[in-house]
Amino acid sequence: MQHLSEPARRLFVKCGQRGGRSRARQLAPSRRSAIARQAARARWQKQAPQDVPIASVRLTTADWGDPVYLAEILSEGSLSDWRALYHRAANHPFGTTSQALAKVLRDGEMIYGVTPLWRGILRGIQGNSL
Repeated sequence: MQHLSEPARRLFVKCGQRGGRSRARQLAPSRRSAIARQAARARWQKQAPQDVPIASVRLTTADWGDPVYLAEILSEGSLSDWRALYHRAANHPFGTTSQALAKVLRDGEMIYGVTPLWRGILRGIQGNSL
């Protein structure tokens, strides 16, 4: 739409918004919810990094299966680091990352607010208690 004039562009946007609202009114609430859930899932999958997000201070090579590295993520990582950890644990609830995370949460040093939060997250992912 690069070649359209500004008034024409505004008209198309306005018509598109009106059409979207009309379609939403015609859909059943369960269908609207399913569409929103699918869109949210697609957004989260785009944001899930596949590589190691932060360099380890104590390790020469950072590894998602290493409890020491996961303890660093929990104590010093950013929200995007936590998001990456969540995706790895959610995609493989009983994989090496989830097992290492459970070990850190069970045996590691208590991090105020973080340890109970991640225990609840892992419990929800695995469907059991730590």
